[in-house]
Amino acid sequence: MKVTQYESKTLYYSNPDRERGARVTRDMMVRLCSALGDVFNEEDTREFIGNTRIPNERELYGLLVKALIREFESEIGHVATEVQVARESEGENGKGRVDIIFDYRSTSFLVELKVIRASANARFMEQEGSPTQRLVRPWRKAVKQLRELDTTSLGKALKKKVVKLPMAIYLHIDSKKLQDEIPKWQDLSVTTHHNIVNHLEASAYSNETETCYFSYYQSLGRPVMTSKRRDSLVEGIPSVGFYGFTIIAGMPGEK
Repeated sequence: MKVTQYESKTLYYSNPDRERGARVTRDMMVRLCSALGDVFNEEDTREFIGNTRIPNERELYGLLVKALIREFESEIGHVATEVQVARESEGENGKGRVDIIFDYRSTSFLVELKVIRASANARFMEQEGSPTQRLVRPWRKAVKQLRELDTTSLGKALKKKVVKLPMAIYLHIDSKKLQDEIPKWQDLSVTTHHNIVNHLEASAYSNETETCYFSYYQSLGRPVMTSKRRDSLVEGIPSVGFYGFTIIAGMPGEK
């Protein structure tokens, strides 16, 4: 996915049409990414994140489901989270979970979601190579987990067409707390996105991880000042700025 300049609120994709479910996945991702950006920018969402902490996977399930229902309305079928599925690599007794399952246009999507806190600190980003594993490892893990799932164990719960969709949401976080210095934090957000994509592309080029077919980023309308995962909410002192997010997704197929 070689793009020299990324535009905010634009989905970039490179999944080949020969992949089963390629076109319906592109259509779904265009709409879902935009809807998720709208939900992130809602005042209720911003207020909740500001009063709590930078969210993790489980805390983002609700936002993802809200975006799905709002954007697709009657077009979307049942939505389920943390569904138990057998793992092919572990035989009959192997059990795993898929984060989110939903149906859209006669296709069942199985989503493995990873949420990564990506530093928007300029000094950190200048240290080339330092964030590689932190950025790449969760994506690699999502692909591996989906490949290992035995979808036949779900029986008739799935449509005939099934798409395994690993998805990583990178939150652009800065401990410098630049607050409302708009040009600066928006620039840091887009630079963070470039950094994420560059590291993933380098890893894919060296065959260390799966190619990401979809990338999307969006800066928030205003920064959200919130707390780190381990901070006390009782003290109520914000310690980080949340500037925007990147969505990476793929269609890994089987190996």
